[in-house]
Amino acid sequence: MAAGLQGRVDFVLAFAVVHELPDIHRFFREASIAQKPGGKLLFSEPAGHVGEDDFAKSLLAAAEAGLRPVAAPAIASSRSALLVKG
Repeated sequence: MAAGLQGRVDFVLAFAVVHELPDIHRFFREASIAQKPGGKLLFSEPAGHVGEDDFAKSLLAAAEAGLRPVAAPAIASSRSALLVKG
């Protein structure tokens, strides 16, 4: 990650992409590092590709990076969570 982004990002959108990444733990760590305290990350995955168990594992990886769920927005055909840093 570019050092210049550390603590500067207000909002991250991860829409139908995290399940494609080779290292979701790294993604959530880097997103958290880039975010300001209180920054938000909208995490949404296609329900047809990502089951409940895999989505829950992703939420655990996000929690390990310091991102906690505060809402579960209703997005058609998706599993979604609004995460906040801190």
